[in-house]
Parts: sequence; structure tokens; C-alpha cells
Amino acid sequence: MTPHGTLHVDVRDDAVKHLVAGTSVDLQGLPGGGRTLLARAVAAELEDAGWQVVQAHGILGLRERPLEALAVAGLMARQGAPQGPTTAVSAAVQGILAAVRGGGTLLVVDDVDDLDEISAGAIAAAHAMTPFALLTTSRHTPRALRSPTRISASVQPGVTLEVPPLGYVDTQTLLVEALGGPIESAAVSRVFSASGGLPGLALALAEGARLHGSLRLSGGVWAAGAEMWTPGMVRAVDPLLQRVSPEGVDGLHALALAGTLDVTTARRLMPWEVLEELDGYRLLRFVPRDEKMLVSLFPLAIVEYFRHLGVGAGHLKVDEAVTSAFGGTATQRPVTVLAPWRLTGPADAGGGTRPPVGSAVEADIIVNRLLQEQWHRELLVRRTEWEQAPTPRTAATLVRTMLVTGAEAEAVLAVREATPRTGDTRELVAFDDWYALFLGAVEHNLEWVHAVLEQTRVDADEWVELIDGIEAFIVLLVDHAPDPDDLPPMASLADGDVDTREIVGTVRAELLLAQGRSAEALELIESLGEVTSTFAQARRTSRPWALLLEARLDEALAEAQDMLAAARHSHDVEGIVGAAYVAAQVLTNRGRIGELRILLGSVLSSGVLSALERPQQVALLSMAAGLAADEGRTTTARTLAQQALALRTGPGPFPLGSPTLAIARLDGAELPPLQARALAADRLWAETETLLESGYRMSGYVCGMLAVVENPTPERGAVLADVAAEITAPLVRYLDRFVTALCDGDPEALIAVADRHADAGLVWTATRAYTAGLSALRASGAAARAAEVHEEARRRLEVWGDEAAAGLRSAAEGAELTAREDEIARLAASGMTNQDIARRLLISVRTVENHLHRVFRKLGVDNRTEMSRVLAS
Repeated sequence: MTPHGTLHVDVRDDAVKHLVAGTSVDLQGLPGGGRTLLARAVAAELEDAGWQVVQAHGILGLRERPLEALAVAGLMARQGAPQGPTTAVSAAVQGILAAVRGGGTLLVVDDVDDLDEISAGAIAAAHAMTPFALLTTSRHTPRALRSPTRISASVQPGVTLEVPPLGYVDTQTLLVEALGGPIESAAVSRVFSASGGLPGLALALAEGARLHGSLRLSGGVWAAGAEMWTPGMVRAVDPLLQRVSPEGVDGLHALALAGTLDVTTARRLMPWEVLEELDGYRLLRFVPRDEKMLVSLFPLAIVEYFRHLGVGAGHLKVDEAVTSAFGGTATQRPVTVLAPWRLTGPADAGGGTRPPVGSAVEADIIVNRLLQEQWHRELLVRRTEWEQAPTPRTAATLVRTMLVTGAEAEAVLAVREATPRTGDTRELVAFDDWYALFLGAVEHNLEWVHAVLEQTRVDADEWVELIDGIEAFIVLLVDHAPDPDDLPPMASLADGDVDTREIVGTVRAELLLAQGRSAEALELIESLGEVTSTFAQARRTSRPWALLLEARLDEALAEAQDMLAAARHSHDVEGIVGAAYVAAQVLTNRGRIGELRILLGSVLSSGVLSALERPQQVALLSMAAGLAADEGRTTTARTLAQQALALRTGPGPFPLGSPTLAIARLDGAELPPLQARALAADRLWAETETLLESGYRMSGYVCGMLAVVENPTPERGAVLADVAAEITAPLVRYLDRFVTALCDGDPEALIAVADRHADAGLVWTATRAYTAGLSALRASGAAARAAEVHEEARRRLEVWGDEAAAGLRSAAEGAELTAREDEIARLAASGMTNQDIARRLLISVRTVENHLHRVFRKLGVDNRTEMSRVLAS
């Protein structure tokens, strides 16, 4: 298993820039964080530029042997020769100077903090005599323990670059490449959570699980078993603890047993000095929560390390200290829950097995841990309540929890069969409703849904309308969009039960949104006020979705982001996914791809998914797959797409709710551009027809629009125009003009639409309209007009941020020049003659002329001067 060679590209490029400018660089990060790999990548970049690279390594076992590390690296001059060095130190200095003589040499010292002080001093002395490029790697060290002779302080000018953890998608890329195939999302989430995004640790954990058989290839996909930890993984975690004091190790052990807790409680377990030491080694993370500051171990593999040590004197000592910190009795300690490395399965839900006693990415990992712990704890509590009193009321809350924790169908069916059908009618209806939601959202068995709810109606009395609402919602998720007017009118529910009014109103609003009737939906949502029923609360993100369809993008994003923050704080899984879906849609429309990438990685890494939010999760996975495909990470893109398909929701009411476009791009990667686009368009259009036949007007229209972007035709434009006429959402009014202009192909109409979209902040459609208009202008020979429009387009788009204009394709991209045509065109634009280009590229002059002829035709120009101006635009 080898790490992916393109990780931390931004840090690599920064390091190269500083080194070329004469500034030494120290790459600092946790063991397993990829420092050594990154140093090699930096060295390779400079080697490619003609530099010489000299390597040395700090070795902890040689710290007591002065200069030994330099001798091993061959950096010691020979002593005893006439006019040679007279001491070992001067021999080291002269050896280093000889190695870097002549300039253009990089000295790389890996694990520089493991060098002995005299070796460090020799390097600093040599640098003071003749400055040279110096690249070091180091780990975080508490300030009180830092050596005063450390190279990063004594060699100036210099910078320290942090090597950050990988995000979720980058971790998935790493694992996919290392395992040689796709990996299921649950396994990625567990490795990501345990490793903290440290690539070396993630690889070690995955390799250990693979060798042990707890990570297996099944149906071409790597899938994880219930328990992934193996004894061999201890060695992967040991480097993180190598320098920690005995008191610090006990502190880590205590936090592993106690879980995430507030700093005040942590202070009862250890003094400030120990907390400061652990923080100095970057093994703690602090997360604010209400008025408290929570502290947790990082990475979470340390938790499993200590929980699997077994019972011994050290464990008993620490366990006693933890118990004492929580009041002195075991009952006052918080329930110990499973760390993300272990999967919550039917055995845990059934109560038979208990766990042993025992930057933005980092914050996400801690928050996700809290989320997982909360829902596992909730599952244990609800299971216990039901076992002690198996009634429809306790069964309803248990099944609802199982919808979040991913319980198997057999476990839910066991609860269904073991619950007596007695007691209050409302409780029976609630139990049947949640069971029906499970059958629909997870099992996708609409026949069973209808059968269960039909039986429920027999004795439902006044709750029949509530059942109708739930049934309509399930049908919306898994089959087609029912007519909202088939539900009882809200006026007839005004004086009835609050739950019925809220649930039926919420479902009606979602049905209206599926048809694009956003103003009606928004009015209805606002009339419901602050909802209290569990189901209605789970659908609160319908409001920002309605705001987006109303073309109120800033309000939609602000509300979605507020909901996302609140949902994470309260561990509301439905709110997290639902709010993230709306926020992702707005960020896509705004062209804020960097923020979108961070958002997707943050939400997809949680490892907890409510069955009610599977369609939105599929959309998030599909968007992530599209971004990965655009970045050339094809295996990662296909893995994300397969994860989306594995959720089995199918195209439904939520736009972008399938990975069809991402898969089509991957399948067409080897085809000529026009054929690849035609392939994508055909697949998208087939999906469009399915969606529209199922009554999903809004998602069907968006899917059709994507098909037209790939390959505009008058026939498809006419169909979408008819659909748009039935949708009242203001956002679709914008999109309708965009689709019409694409299908007509008139360049000035396209540019007019692009200007309007750019001014409204609809960056995604604006850039595509500009690109199509510019291509049409160049094809008609209006190169000067194209250059003028290109400049104006950049000016309009840059108002929306640095990334907005980045989506505007260059002239060469818009003209779809081949790589060779683009290369020859740019060489010609730089002033080279045809003969010069031919000699440089080892091709004939006639071949150069033929390529330039095709470039002129594609760009719509007649000579090199015009071509140079267009390419510069």
C-alpha cells in the first residue's frame, strides 16, 4: 500500500516557493501525518527543476551518539588529511559545505527533532557560513521541552508549514488507491474517524484490517466487519505516544475511558501540566459546546489503543481515577460508548454485547464522534426502555432511533413482532407510521407500506388523516410525487390534533416543492409556525429549500448554515444532512467550489445517516463524485458514485439526487469531447423522462437542464419549456431563459442571459452561458467581440468571489483545442516560428502548419496576432 502522491499539493507548492526564494522550510505535523512523503514530493519538484538533493535523517536511537546521523548520511569530511578538519565538528561542517557547494542543492533532514544537538549545531554553522536550501520535518513538541538548539529556530530566514490532516474525500482517495478498488462509505468513515485524517495512520489501520480479514473485498467493494481493530494496529499508534511522559500516558488512558468531557472534569483526572503536555504534542482537541469547553483525544485511534490494552494494574489504576472524577461510584460515570472504529450493529442494539470499560477536519472528527456517541447512547436507552416495557409507545421511539443508527431489517422486524398491539390508539398509529417509514425509506417496499398502513386505518379513528400524510410522504420518497391537493385541506385541520396538522402540513409542503410551487410551500411552512412533532421537526429544512427555489439564495444559505450549526450542536442527524443539501445547492449556484468541497467532506464523514435523509445524502455523494471526476480522481469519483447507488433511493424529488452525470463523465473519459457530452446528455435525458413521468417536476427539470448543458437540442428545449410553464418557482424563470438560449445557440442571446445570471449571482449557469456564447462568437469569426465579452464576463463574475471567474473557460477550452493544438498555439503566440516549434516538438513544419490552421478555424481568427489576443483573454 503506497500513499497517494498528490496529497497536500498546496503545502508542497508553498514549500517549493519558499525554498527557491532562499527561505528554509520546516514541515511540521503529527507522526503518520505525511511529513516524510511531503518532503520527498518537495525534493522531487526541485530535482525536476535541476537541483541536487542531499538526504539526512534524525534517528532517535542515535541521539546519544553525536554526529552519527551525519556520518551515516555521508556528510563528514575526512579528518587527519593535510589542511583537513581537526575536529569531528569541523569535519561535519566541511562535509555539509562540500555537499551543498555550487548552489542549486537542497539538504533534506527528516525527523530533525531526533538529531543530536551537535549535529544540529553543525548544520546551523554550515548554513551561517554559506546559506543553502534546507528542508526539515518535525513533530509537534510542548514548548517546555523544545531544544534551544533546534534548527528551525537557529537557521534564518525560515518558515514552519503545518501539514494538516486530510479531509474525508482525500482520505477516501488514499484508501481507494492503496486497496486497489472502491470502498464502502461506512468503512471510509470509520478509518477517517480513527485516523483523524493522518494518511500514514489511515493506511496502517486499513492494511491491518485487510490482513486480519476484517476489511474484505465483497462484490468488488471493500467492506468492513463489525470490529476492525486488530492487535497489530498497536504498532501504528505507538509513534504518537513515543515521547509522552508516564503521567501523560496515564492522562491519555483516562480520557480514552472517560470519553469526550468538559475541561473542568478533565482537570479532576490530571493537572494542568499534563493537559498542557498532551496539547503540546497535539494529542488533544478542544471544542466549545454551550458555555463549556470540551476536550477529546486526537486521533481517535488512541481511544481504541487504550481500550484494547486489557485489564491490568495500570488499567485498574486509571479506571479508579476516572470513577473518582465522576463522583466516586460507577453509576455516576457516563455510559461508555463505542468509538467510531467499531460498528454499531444488531448485537449492540440488542443489549447483548457491551463495549469494554474502559482545524476544520479535526473539529469535524470530534463533533462526529459526539454525534455517534449520542445516537449509540440513544439506541441503548431506547432498547432498554422497550425491553422493560414493550409497548407501541416505547417501540415507536426505538424504531425511530433505529432509522438513524442503520439497524438491519431483521432487528426492526424483531421489535415489530415482539410488541403487543395494545394500548392507546395514537401510540399504535405512531408505531405503525415509523415502521412504515422504515419499510419505505430502507427496504423500498411500497407494497408492504400500503399493507401496514391499510391495516392501521381499521382502528385509527381520528388519526386517519395523519396516516394519509405519512403514506403520501413515503410514496414521494420511493415512487412518485402524489398530488398535494389529494391531502386534506389545511383549513379542515385547523381545530384538530396538533400532530396531524403539523405532519400533514409538512408533507403537503414537500409535495408542493417537488412540483416547484415554492411560494405556496413557503406560505404553508410559515403558517405552521414552530413545529413540535418529531416527524415535522425532521423536515424543517424544507424552508431554506423553498427560499432557494424562490431565488432568495443569500437567505437560503444563511438559514441552511444556521440550521446546520444548530443540528450539529443538538446531534440532529436529519437537520445536518437536510441543511447541508440546501447549502450545497446554493454554493454550487454561486460557484463557491472550495466551500462546497469542505462542506461535502464535513457532512459525508459523519458516519451517521438517518434513513429519512437518504435521498439528500445521495445528492451530496453525487456532487462529491462530480468534483472528484473534475479533479481527475476517477477511482475516487466512481467509488463515491457507487456509494450513492448503494443507498438505493433512485432519482426522486430532490434535484441532483443521483450520480448519473458523474458516472457518464467517467464512462466517457476516453471518448472525444463531443461524444462524451452526447453520452452524458443521453443518460441524463433518459433520467429526466423517468422523473417527469413520476411527477417530480423540479428534479426532472434540473436533470433536463443538465442534459441540455451537455448537448443542447431544440427538441429537448421544447420539452423543458413546457415543464417550466407548469413550475411557478422564480428560480426556474431564470433557468428557463438559460435553457432556451442554449438550445437556440444565438451568441448575443446567450451573453445577455449570462449577464443577467452573473448579476443575480447564479454563477454556475452564467459561466456556462458565457462559454457557449463565446464559442459561438469565435465560430462565426467575431474574435474581437469574443475577447471583449470575455473581459466583461470576468469583471461581472469576480464580484462573487475569487472562484467565480475560475469557472469561466479559457478561449482554448471553449474552442475545445486538443492538448497538442493548445501547445502549438501557445508556442506560436509566444513568438516562435513554425520552424522553431517543429524543432522543439520534434515534428514536421507541415504538421505545425496543419495544427495552426485548425486552431485558427476553432478560435475564429485569421492570423497569429488575433490568435494571441484571444488566447490571452
